[in-house]
Amino acid sequence: MNSAEKQDPASWLKHYWGHQDFLPLQREAIDCVLCGQDSLLVLPTGAGKSVCYQIPVLISNGLALVVSPLIALMKEQVDALRLNGIAAACINSTMSSSEKRHVTEQLRAGALNLLYISPEKLIQESSLEFIKTLPIRYLAVDEAHCISQWGHDFRPDYRQLANIRKVLPQISVHAFTATATRAVQHDIVHQLQLHDARLLLGSFDRPNLTYRVRRRTSGHLAQIKEVLERYPNDSGIIYCQSRREVEETAAQLQNQGRRVLAYHAGMQDHERKSNHDDFIRHENAIMVATIAFGMGVDKSNIRFVIHSGLPKALENYLQESGRAGRDGLPSECLLFHSHNDLLRWQRQFDEQSDDKEPPGARQSLAAMAAYANGVDCRHRQLLRYFDETHVDDDCGHCDICLRELVEVRDPLITAQKIISSLLRQGENFGLLYSAQVLKGSRERRIRINQHHLLSTWGILKEHSLEQIKEWLEQLIDQGFIVREGEFQLLKVTSRGRELLRGHEKPRLLQSGKEVLTPLALEADRVLKQTELELFAELRKLRRELAQNREVPPYIIFSDSALYEMARRHPADQDNFLKVKGVGESKGKDFGEIFTKRIKNFCLQHDLKLNCAVDPGITIKAPKNPGFPPHDQSPALKKYPAVR
Repeated sequence: MNSAEKQDPASWLKHYWGHQDFLPLQREAIDCVLCGQDSLLVLPTGAGKSVCYQIPVLISNGLALVVSPLIALMKEQVDALRLNGIAAACINSTMSSSEKRHVTEQLRAGALNLLYISPEKLIQESSLEFIKTLPIRYLAVDEAHCISQWGHDFRPDYRQLANIRKVLPQISVHAFTATATRAVQHDIVHQLQLHDARLLLGSFDRPNLTYRVRRRTSGHLAQIKEVLERYPNDSGIIYCQSRREVEETAAQLQNQGRRVLAYHAGMQDHERKSNHDDFIRHENAIMVATIAFGMGVDKSNIRFVIHSGLPKALENYLQESGRAGRDGLPSECLLFHSHNDLLRWQRQFDEQSDDKEPPGARQSLAAMAAYANGVDCRHRQLLRYFDETHVDDDCGHCDICLRELVEVRDPLITAQKIISSLLRQGENFGLLYSAQVLKGSRERRIRINQHHLLSTWGILKEHSLEQIKEWLEQLIDQGFIVREGEFQLLKVTSRGRELLRGHEKPRLLQSGKEVLTPLALEADRVLKQTELELFAELRKLRRELAQNREVPPYIIFSDSALYEMARRHPADQDNFLKVKGVGESKGKDFGEIFTKRIKNFCLQHDLKLNCAVDPGITIKAPKNPGFPPHDQSPALKKYPAVR
């Protein structure tokens, strides 16, 4: 690069990362770092936050300090940077004394651009004394929501990061996170003591993710297996509610012949690390885990995330489900739940003392339950929680908008039957019992109560018990019915009584068409069958190279880069460098071996070489209501200085 190009962030983006254009808000975030203005960047997973603190230090040829919460995440990010030809290192507790000494020598010699460090290590007095001797340009705080008690991953050590101002008062501080409500945003700014901080708030929407919600049944394992059958060659995560459930689910799925791993806090450290590394390095591995697994997982080609129970906060769900499809390719997020999940979390809160309950915890749980039982577009529900408006009436990427759940033909009549039955039962029974009466069950308790003699007994007998229970949940979510007391008895609200009079109209959904196709294979709309075979061949080559270098395959190239290679058929270095995601360093390292493999395959299958790609065709999900262009974003705000 010439001197002018070295001052242009876009030149570095192309040179090292192989991308022509910045994603929304990336350029603004980079400009904040370059001009030394404190900032907070909130972008969803996969939207390119890390580039925003990596490029500026390359332009200045200085040293940046990056706070990262997990050792595994540090190592993966450093491996990826080194593969791109960028001088980066980390210091953590797993390193030997000689390894730490080598990094220290590199720092003193000015041989590094990026140093990754945990908050626990950084706040140690010895670390603070050492960094005072280094020419640090700025501090980047990744996963910044960990600093806030309002956040879902609160880490007390993050609270002490503001002390860096006392040691290095001249540097700017820049915070980055994927999930932050308005309360968390303000808390981050306050706790980090950001001065005149610029808030760069992007859309939380992930249009490449298809969200689905299903009621968990007694045959839940079969529900999970059905999802796995749609992804026979892909990687995914299954979140369970307990360690026991993790172990049982993993054992049962391992019997199906899949590479299934387990992860929870009760396992030995070495066993957790081994399973984590195995998951990262294998393209079709499935991780069954508690929420102890996740933050710091940088794997880009996770095609599905299953929750086998209700998370305790909507922020948690957005963060955990967002680990799917980081490469921008279509992926699926499926939530299975039951009302017992909600009761369990409520009991947990009730048993906690008030001072141990995180602020806003019950509101977050209520929002999570509303999402699970909601009848509105899933994307719209998630965005609404983060004070964002979804511009499309039909997202095209959730069970509601895909009409997998359809509206009942006459919801008012159905709801009136349900409300009438509850009143005739004296509003003195729970959800299952009430559903059984509506179904027409002759269960002994119903006959003892003589509810089989009610006019509403069996009034919905043509529907399944599960469907009736679902409608009851939907009416609860819409405020027509409430649960009360220790035994969660169903009571009709004033709105429910107005509904009975025909003055209110509910929205009820039932199962519609089943169109659950493997989303990751939507590429076949663009790729020919032989090109899909080429993609598989390139995946095999990537796996071989990753094993030789002892890095995860996606660090070599993402799936989206391989898809583009399968479309372009680059047979020489110049065309290889046109592929998005191929920078100068990777082009030099891998260009010859990839183009040779592509050329041989194309000649064997009579495919044209060095094809132009229609920019109007995309492998990604077609609808993107997300970000405006970076120079037109309305979401650029300033916080007042924190004194």
